[in-house]
Amino acid sequence: MEQKALASSELLIYKKTETLLNEIVYPLLKVYPKAEKFGICQEIKRSFFSLLRAISLANNVKSRRRLHQEEADAEVKLLLVLFNISLGQRYINKKKHAIIQMRIVEIGRLLGGWMRAKS
Repeated sequence: MEQKALASSELLIYKKTETLLNEIVYPLLKVYPKAEKFGICQEIKRSFFSLLRAISLANNVKSRRRLHQEEADAEVKLLLVLFNISLGQRYINKKKHAIIQMRIVEIGRLLGGWMRAKS
């Protein structure tokens, strides 16, 4: 029996990434200094969009799934670095950093499980 492929928006990893972006990251970026609106804020948003795109491509393009999963993994690592910089520059507090870091690590774990699963 053949399994029907899920739409990207139905994948748990996609939903969790989108929820993190909409509910936590966007409101948080509004309080960053104006000088960083086109710096680190833009890079964080770009990285989230690239992550969502890579997840979607990995789900829909079987021939290059592993490549897109690895792209998503690189974006997860970049997001961790960007939020560590934000903490170091005191744009976010330790509590918010811990919440974001925990959620990004969870996305990374889901991605790792997906990468280890048989395609």
